[in-house]
Amino acid sequence: MKSLLIVALLFSSALLPSSQPGRRWRPATLRGITVGKSKVTEMVRKWGTPKWSRTSKPEAEEEAAQVTWTNYERAGEFPGPTTVVSDARNGVITRINFYPDRLTKEQAIAHFGADYIVTRYAFDYCVNEEDSEAIYESPTGQLVSVEYRARGIAISVGNKDMVTKISYVSGPIGSVKSRCHP
Repeated sequence: MKSLLIVALLFSSALLPSSQPGRRWRPATLRGITVGKSKVTEMVRKWGTPKWSRTSKPEAEEEAAQVTWTNYERAGEFPGPTTVVSDARNGVITRINFYPDRLTKEQAIAHFGADYIVTRYAFDYCVNEEDSEAIYESPTGQLVSVEYRARGIAISVGNKDMVTKISYVSGPIGSVKSRCHP
């Protein structure tokens, strides 16, 4: 009986890291649009005509992934513009960035709930990514993010605890470790 109990304890402790729901990212859904699954045509059908839309120009020598940026003025839960990023080839939405006009960290937490974690990020300066910032988790990083990973929401917090951006994503917003200093 003792050995069965020890085996059960060892097995359950081995499952802990993967079973922490607050640490695992899942795709976000905003107003019926799921990041990584929904397409631009579905978004336009549900949200209406955007204010503007623009597609990146292809690289002459490389076949880099083209993206389309689509802008709405009132798509988020609060006043402010929303930019939807999608893959220009297949129309799949890859990220939704909402820029609230005036929202504090406390107001965002009151709206989204207490099931968040706070993660600090630093810039990975050796990585050149044109359409996104290369960041990694760092306990001393200058970027602060309130994350609802199980819901695919990352809230960027800036000066005076003001929210600068709310990102709806399908996976991590940064690397776990620096790609410059392995």
